[in-house]
Amino acid sequence: MGLVLRAAGAAEGVLLQLPEKATVVGPQISLGEIAEVVTRNGATADRLRRLTLGRAAPAGLTVKMTLGYLKIALRREGYSLGDFAFGGAQTVEVLTQSQSFDPAGLSPQVKDFIVTQTGERPEDVDVKMEPWEKKVLLPAGNVTAHFRPSLTGDYEGTVFLTTELQVDGRLVRVLPVRADVEIYHPAVTAVKAVGKGEKFTNDNVQLVRVPSSQITNGCFRKLDYVLGRSAAMPLPPGRVLRVSDLFDPPVIEHGQVVQGVVDRGNIELMVEVRALEDGKAGDTIQVENTDSHTVLRGKVLDEKTVLITSGGP
Repeated sequence: MGLVLRAAGAAEGVLLQLPEKATVVGPQISLGEIAEVVTRNGATADRLRRLTLGRAAPAGLTVKMTLGYLKIALRREGYSLGDFAFGGAQTVEVLTQSQSFDPAGLSPQVKDFIVTQTGERPEDVDVKMEPWEKKVLLPAGNVTAHFRPSLTGDYEGTVFLTTELQVDGRLVRVLPVRADVEIYHPAVTAVKAVGKGEKFTNDNVQLVRVPSSQITNGCFRKLDYVLGRSAAMPLPPGRVLRVSDLFDPPVIEHGQVVQGVVDRGNIELMVEVRALEDGKAGDTIQVENTDSHTVLRGKVLDEKTVLITSGGP
């Protein structure tokens, strides 16, 4: 029972599949509430679903809508019947009956969707739905939700999703929903209190999965980067370790005499210099030529060498 045809003003064919029974909220009946609209053209589908066919019956009562009446409504809107295919029942019994729907109840479905999109383990994903300010009324029936992928591809933090709500298989509402999503990632975390200067061991730090909101720049994702080093400050249990939490002693200390390297193109000059500041590898510090007492600046290469970057030997 169906000819696949083309709707007026659309670039794709449209099939209208009618059920024997349908439920609406009222007070009007739209085409999308009583028929499945099948087309590849999204704009055409939306326009047809919003097409008003007539008044609904009072709450709890039914009205019958025939295929003939539907065709009249389509012609009234300027559509050519030669552009449609019709399938299913010849008459739809339309009951006016609504149900309240709380989008917060979509939390399990949103979580399943995000797990599918991200490939994360379900136990590593936590979803909390933002409260919906207004009551949502849907036709009575079995409600299912389908989510459109995020345009940004981002599924952490505050996530906005477009939700298509279907009742008994028919699309009845499109809602924007907002969820707070935490995805747990592995990070090096103190599992015991660690004192200042105490070394990190397998006993006091471990790789623990923590929510994304606790992970900042400078966090460690591997234990090897931390074990054997010392704490720069007292750390409580549960602290996600950052670079600033590790004591990084200078490789050259103030007053230490080291080798200064002066680059002169194809020639390297070596001079003896005294550090005027502490410095770690990569730091630029002030040094003094021990012979001329000239103050220079140099980049710390290692515990014995500074590359002179300004001044003269």
